[in-house]
Amino acid sequence: MLKKILKFAGLGVAILAIVSGLYWRGIFMGIQRGLQNQFYDHDRASSQMVVMAIDEKSLKPEALGPLGSWNRSNYADAIRILNEAGAKAIGLDITLPDEREGDDVLAETLSANKNVVLAARYYFENGRREFESPNEVIQTSEPTLGWINVKQDEDGFVRELPVFSKKGEEVIEAFALAVSRIAEQAEPVEFWINQGEYPFAPGVRIPVKVERDGEEEVPLMQINYFGAPNTFQQISFADVLAGHGVDKRGNPVDFKDKIILIGPTAIDLQDHYLAPTSAGVKMAGVEIHANAIQTVLERAFLRNQSARSLWIMLIGLLAINLAIFAWLKVRYALPIALVEMAGLVVAGIVVYELRIFMNVVYPILTVLLSFVGAFLLRFILEQKERKFIEGAFGHYVNSSVVKQIIAHPEMLELGGAKRQITVFFSDIAGFTTVSEKMKPEELVKFLNEYLQEMTEIILAHQGTLDKYEGDAIMAFWNAPLAQHDHAKQACLAALQNQAKLKELRKKWAKEGHAELHVRVGLNTGDAVVGNMGSRDRFDYTAIGDNVNLASRLEGINKQYGTEIMVSESTYEAAKDDFEFRELDLIRVKGKEKPVRIYELNQKTENGKQSASGGAEYAKALQLYRERKFEEARQKFASLKDDPTAQVFTKRCEEFIKNPPPQDWGGVWTFQEK
Repeated sequence: MLKKILKFAGLGVAILAIVSGLYWRGIFMGIQRGLQNQFYDHDRASSQMVVMAIDEKSLKPEALGPLGSWNRSNYADAIRILNEAGAKAIGLDITLPDEREGDDVLAETLSANKNVVLAARYYFENGRREFESPNEVIQTSEPTLGWINVKQDEDGFVRELPVFSKKGEEVIEAFALAVSRIAEQAEPVEFWINQGEYPFAPGVRIPVKVERDGEEEVPLMQINYFGAPNTFQQISFADVLAGHGVDKRGNPVDFKDKIILIGPTAIDLQDHYLAPTSAGVKMAGVEIHANAIQTVLERAFLRNQSARSLWIMLIGLLAINLAIFAWLKVRYALPIALVEMAGLVVAGIVVYELRIFMNVVYPILTVLLSFVGAFLLRFILEQKERKFIEGAFGHYVNSSVVKQIIAHPEMLELGGAKRQITVFFSDIAGFTTVSEKMKPEELVKFLNEYLQEMTEIILAHQGTLDKYEGDAIMAFWNAPLAQHDHAKQACLAALQNQAKLKELRKKWAKEGHAELHVRVGLNTGDAVVGNMGSRDRFDYTAIGDNVNLASRLEGINKQYGTEIMVSESTYEAAKDDFEFRELDLIRVKGKEKPVRIYELNQKTENGKQSASGGAEYAKALQLYRERKFEEARQKFASLKDDPTAQVFTKRCEEFIKNPPPQDWGGVWTFQEK
């Protein structure tokens, strides 16, 4: 159990490392951003903003002509017209770096109208930052400047803009923020970032993230989008100058208290970008600034889920899922994983209501990896366990038992567990003498044949082969798998061993081998069963007094002339299925408590005891225990074909000469093992 927990903990660390690597390298962030694109508001563009579009209509020769030929007085006229109509703020999203006809008129107009923001931008050339801002003539009016730079992500979408940047020692605010500040008449504050926030105005803090751009750290604000391209009210620049007050949809345009953004929308001017709400149709840059301004005015600031909460989520999901998937079957685990992934998407939608982009992709990836990883690890562990079980038990139990252990490894108690088992010991009588008459290669062949036949019978009765010790066999029942009739199965195996030996003796006689007999001892009782040995080399075995007793009974067979001897505990467990004859009450060497022993015989068809276990022997044994040794001797002596009875005949003769003590309880004590 502990090893499995540690392996799954290691799997968790590995998955966390994989997800971390993918996260920091930005892999799958495209998918995350694609999901975020679905969350933005739609059709909620503010009616407080109007785009004065430098469109195809304005660029026609019969109107104002190509933009490069425009007299700067056009902008001055537009500013004058808009302010006369009561505009609150005006943003000119066109950079004017070179000097052109009408600059002086524009400068004069800007001096008279301080609600105008002019565009500035920076770009990189040959690794150096270059700036474009109004030319010196226009700057004599000291206009408000705003950066029109935006940031394009790897997928080409514009989602962020720098809230401010520097031109030498001069700090310039973003175009959208500068326009918003004029519209709200908000007092500017010092340009600084504190704990991921930019203090736009007293009580207004814009959440930002800081990225390094060359040697400069640039704070970026996320733009909230409120509609698809062309959602904000638009009126052609040419129409405004011509005195027409109808927008492109034919609706009248009122500039009073509105924010007016003047910027290019004509395709030829190449100021279009992909936006999260553009649905494949690029959005004019001036509209992107309009969305950014609405973000500020409505305080609809977006923020990403914090890295801290993301990693808490990932670690939590990983820990919970591995704990679940380590035990559940696939048919139960798969629905849980699917529900989790669907729940993460729903959670992302719900959390967006708080203006937070929850990272959905990496948690879903964590769920997938934890599911696949857990079941892959389980497969590997199960295969390893299968090989271990087959290696550990394949030679000791039959194949059906091995299959049961593999199917239900939890039934296997390894490492030493106390269980009630029935222990089997067998040994060939006089094998040393027999082996001396054989050549080594003959002896090996003979012994292998004997052990093969005996082992097959034991395994056929679901016994567990413990070990061979020369010609001796040790086996036990009720471990590793539980068997309710373990004593019965052990007795059946012992009887079938003897039956098989009868067949083998005929075969061996033809081969010139001596007649062999095998003694078996059986005992039922508690023992410690499990893997015993060193860390690298061990055996699945059983130890304890009850194991030793079975071994003693096997040897004591010799004293009684019997082949299968069982203890009283085995007799009690199997007495209804076999015929037993009580042999004696003995005390083995090293033990104080006496043990009642029985001879196991095959049950006859009519239910009567066999000749060797007949009523006469029982009567004689009763007389023996009543100290009526002469009468007992006579009865035992009459059972001439019973080796056990002859043993008691001699014992009675000895007791007649030398009676046992008065406190003798019929117990015979063995001084040898």
